[in-house]
Amino acid sequence: MKRLFINAALGVALVTLNMACSDFLDIEPKGEAIPQTVDDYAYILNFPDLMKGGETYPLYLTDDVYLPDVADNEMVPGLNVKERYIQRLYTFDKDVFGENVSDALWIAAYQRIFYSNVVINRVMNATHGTDERKRAIRATALAERAFEYLNLVSVYGKHYDPTTAQTDLGVPLITEDDITQTNLKRATVAQIYDLAEDDLKTAVNDLPYKAVPNVFKFTKSGARGVLARLYLYQGKYKEALECADSVLAKNDFLLDLSTCQVVDYHGFIGRTDVPSKDDNKENVLIRLSPYVYGLSDEVFGSDELMALFSANDMRRQLFFGDSIYSTVFEKPLWRPWFEQNLGVTTPEMYLIAAECEARVGSVGRAMNLLNKLRDNRIVGNTPLVAANKDEALKLVLDERRREFALTGLTRFIDLKRLNLDSRFAKTITHVVDGKVLTLPPNDPRWALPIPARPLRFNKDMLPNPR
Repeated sequence: MKRLFINAALGVALVTLNMACSDFLDIEPKGEAIPQTVDDYAYILNFPDLMKGGETYPLYLTDDVYLPDVADNEMVPGLNVKERYIQRLYTFDKDVFGENVSDALWIAAYQRIFYSNVVINRVMNATHGTDERKRAIRATALAERAFEYLNLVSVYGKHYDPTTAQTDLGVPLITEDDITQTNLKRATVAQIYDLAEDDLKTAVNDLPYKAVPNVFKFTKSGARGVLARLYLYQGKYKEALECADSVLAKNDFLLDLSTCQVVDYHGFIGRTDVPSKDDNKENVLIRLSPYVYGLSDEVFGSDELMALFSANDMRRQLFFGDSIYSTVFEKPLWRPWFEQNLGVTTPEMYLIAAECEARVGSVGRAMNLLNKLRDNRIVGNTPLVAANKDEALKLVLDERRREFALTGLTRFIDLKRLNLDSRFAKTITHVVDGKVLTLPPNDPRWALPIPARPLRFNKDMLPNPR
């Protein structure tokens, strides 16, 4: 079968793309067939890897993760049995992947951006389809590209700071589907955010209100949810609130976790009956973790994280375990064992709206939003009360940590953005082999290294200082 190549200059591996038409399609200018019909381009967006997004490994830098030095047995995680790059992250090493280990987040994100660019640049000239359908397909690709760039710049760049974003280096900004591009450079953080914002705002106009056939597909609400996240990261709280509220106006469902239970305490996949994917109405846009069960059975919750959960918090009861058979854990083990959504959810919109209200709006509404979420998470929840915006903000940020514990990039990015605020700036501490290791606020190591392969292929692409 014919193959689709992504420029080695980006350090992206060979990938194949299943197409709707009879030929396996390659990319111009190699002289092979290219997508022709609207159905061809629609099928590109059904590629299974486009149903995933984000990563979990940056969480090893955070204050939510605990690993003992040595794993007691095969059921218990320990630093000594982790892959070398995980050990380096947990110990705040300046090197992470080295010269020969691929960075899965970088590779997968640029693969998805490449597919999106093919659709964005070509679908309007496709045959056998209406302009309306072409615009909808293009809108999906624009939203997908924005989602990926927001993840990339959040991991490999400094966090967005309006005073320095115009000069801070982000990631290569690729908008063409020309695989012959060479000598790529890193765009600034501001340029990446500007592209993602433009893509999402354009996409909203042509995306459907309702997902077809399921919420793996972008809708107006899905794009607005990503836009709410983007504005939150930029500190544009009024805009983030408007977007989050628009999503909640269409879907404000919250799953009452008290109706769920652990059905196989010592089990793995299917350990709980918490619904996932389309069965969970909280999901507005689904993007699964590359390993769909995330960090299940891979890490312990840190003492600081676990102290945030009350005994009657269903997130503690459902998603953490204290033992498997005769093995009793030193600390609670993260073991949700359901397919976690790293896309857009209604709980995230509640928390974005609550944070923005606490910062620039109504303390009363912030607490109402927060308590509505907690009512569906904590049995017999006692409503929280805040006397002022600062108290409300602290309560919301604590709830974000509980709700998104050990899931996706959320805590990693939250730490980076909050480090820009002296009230919340934090030094992360891990103890390894009796030594106290620290990662101070705004340390260069918060921006993960640009992978070695693209640096070798692009002499003008600057590495991150480490």
